Amino acid sequence: MDALMLLGPMRFQRTLGVSAGAMVMASYLAGQHKYFIRVARELLGAGEFIRFSAAFSDEGVMNLAHLKRHVMVHAPLDMNALEEAQRTTQAWVVMTHAESGIAMYVEPKLDTWINALVASATLPMWTRGQVKWGEDWVFDGGYSDPLPLDKALDLGGQRILVVRTRPSGDHITQSTTDYLASWWFQDRPGVNKLFEEGHVTYNDTVDRLFAGGDEQGRSWEEIAPPVPLSSDSMRVGPTELMSDYRLGLDAALTWWSRQLRA
Repeated sequence: MDALMLLGPMRFQRTLGVSAGAMVMASYLAGQHKYFIRVARELLGAGEFIRFSAAFSDEGVMNLAHLKRHVMVHAPLDMNALEEAQRTTQAWVVMTHAESGIAMYVEPKLDTWINALVASATLPMWTRGQVKWGEDWVFDGGYSDPLPLDKALDLGGQRILVVRTRPSGDHITQSTTDYLASWWFQDRPGVNKLFEEGHVTYNDTVDRLFAGGDEQGRSWEEIAPPVPLSSDSMRVGPTELMSDYRLGLDAALTWWSRQLRA
């Protein structure tokens, strides 16, 4: 998205951001080049964001309260620019209802953006588990709709660009964390189903994305890394972070060059 910001910037009628991708979406709309990579490097350098020694604390391994404080004090989003961008681009943040497991799509306003970003990135078993959004308890939108292709189509999308963190066509399996979470949430059938069957739904969407369009003339393209990333949400250092960042820049430039030749 940093590459597209400099090359374009590309304008969208609507955008959807999921989990950490929601923060990338917000910084893109605000025109803050290198915002996300700057925040990520600062958080890793401080050593307070990811701490396995805090696994059984109120905040969990990933301290979202620290992230929120850091963003508000040291790396504020340009809310005026974000508000201006929302005059022409609808921006939706995806989160998951903690009782039903249903995906929620919210359009943050000036004073709710930070809370929406925290809500979309709250990981069960890894962070505080759930946070309040209005009257509802919610958690990471990546569990209910990690690739919101259908929502983009429902909103009227005809030409869709999907920015990925996994290689195109790459399938996933049910993780150990998913097994544990399915047991932990067995009293919530909707949430339990996300951890039992979420990988199947995800893989189905991956296959649809790989098709590039449908019989109704709607089309979509992916910007995706050619190989798996060096880092993941629980195992990341400065070297892996910058390697993946450069990979993302290269993927975007490669996609852009294809548009110029088309």
